[in-house]
Amino acid sequence: MSSYKTKDIESALLIKGFRFENKKRHKTYRYYAGDKKTGIMTIFSRGKNEYSDHLLAAVRNQISLTQSEFDDLVKCPLTKEKLHELYLEKEVV
Repeated sequence: MSSYKTKDIESALLIKGFRFENKKRHKTYRYYAGDKKTGIMTIFSRGKNEYSDHLLAAVRNQISLTQSEFDDLVKCPLTKEKLHELYLEKEVV
């Protein structure tokens, strides 16, 4: 069972090319390829301080990453440039 603090995930997303979009009920993060808005996005609840397996699986699915890719994103071995290359390989951007 794995879990991450919400603030750690959100911080990693911002560093890797996602931008915060403030919504009333939830916090949305959308991936931008340079200045180009993409369809890759995820939504975080305002009341959750930590995400565990079930919610992490949903986030990974929304942003098109495997568990190991997501772990690398949060723990930082995956750079912004490598993430973009990964998305190009997967043909999602």
